[in-house]
Amino acid sequence: FDGFTAITDPIRADVYQAVERCRHAGIELKMLTGDNLITARAIADELGILDAEHIAVEAREIERLSDEELQKRIPSIRVIARSTPSVKMRVVNTLKSLGNVVAVTGDGINDAPALKHADVGIAMGITGTEVSKEASDIVLLDDSFSTIVKAIQWGRGIYENFQRFIQFQLTVNLSSVIVVLASILAGFTAPFTALQLLWINIIMDGPPALTLGLEPIRGDLMNQRPTPRNASIVSKSMLFRIVTNGVYMSIVFMAQHSLNFLGGSEREMPTVLFTLFVVFQLFNALNSRELTDVSIFKNITNNRLMLGVFGATFGLQFVITQFGGMFFNTVPLPAAMWGKILAVGSTVVLLSEGVKMVKRGAAAAQ
Repeated sequence: FDGFTAITDPIRADVYQAVERCRHAGIELKMLTGDNLITARAIADELGILDAEHIAVEAREIERLSDEELQKRIPSIRVIARSTPSVKMRVVNTLKSLGNVVAVTGDGINDAPALKHADVGIAMGITGTEVSKEASDIVLLDDSFSTIVKAIQWGRGIYENFQRFIQFQLTVNLSSVIVVLASILAGFTAPFTALQLLWINIIMDGPPALTLGLEPIRGDLMNQRPTPRNASIVSKSMLFRIVTNGVYMSIVFMAQHSLNFLGGSEREMPTVLFTLFVVFQLFNALNSRELTDVSIFKNITNNRLMLGVFGATFGLQFVITQFGGMFFNTVPLPAAMWGKILAVGSTVVLLSEGVKMVKRGAAAAQ
């Protein structure tokens, strides 16, 4: 005997951190490999995939299980050695039947059935076969697992930006409907002219709303739990904020309409109402940047584009109010009235921050 030779395919350095990020993000990893059980278990142990509650098995054990038995055991199985195309596809379908969103990565012909049946199939662009690429939804150009984790973070960020946009849109719509209906039912004239409604619609669908969709991707997204498959894009917390802020702005608007607590003259009243409503919506756009109980001031400078659009839109409102009377039926307002409108409009931010503070305190007490 002269000696022996050992050959190993080392794990990439960036995979360790990527696996850890998946763990924090609530993403469970399962390794289905054609390697033998000893090799598969060694790799899984090195990555920290296995623990006291999760095991590694061979594919033949899976083949002996009925669908019902597999559904019960699959949560505890994280590594399947000597996997075959049929076993991989069966595992994917079982996980989906349990309500999971399943992503599969692979590079060979035998991975194609699992890639095709997964919610998201991800093929390797460098080492992957053409069959696996055709069966996949995404092709990685660098074959790096960490790229998948980064894509998940960006996907979560884009999803949240959709929610921010929707939250702002629905709040504007709700408050618009309430103030118009309430004004008619109270016997007042319609609070807005056609051009004023058009300007409000531009705010709702234009730059202030669109910049919410450009909110920078937050660094803490991978510390959150995944969104369930059956979850509505309008969450309960979003609905609470939409109703709370929308109703609050409507109540204050109608109070001004009825009581004139800002002290405007009869001639100034329509302009005050129009400007107050617009300012309310601009401040509420800042509220819409946060979807949780985190203060808006924590990330206030992250989206500088939105802050710029906020200032520009307010500037246009000032021009319309002071100089656009011929088109928008407005009259110039004194500086003191502008200060009052800004102070009242900002209260929607104070309301939202106060509610968040109470909820954070209640959560800490538990």
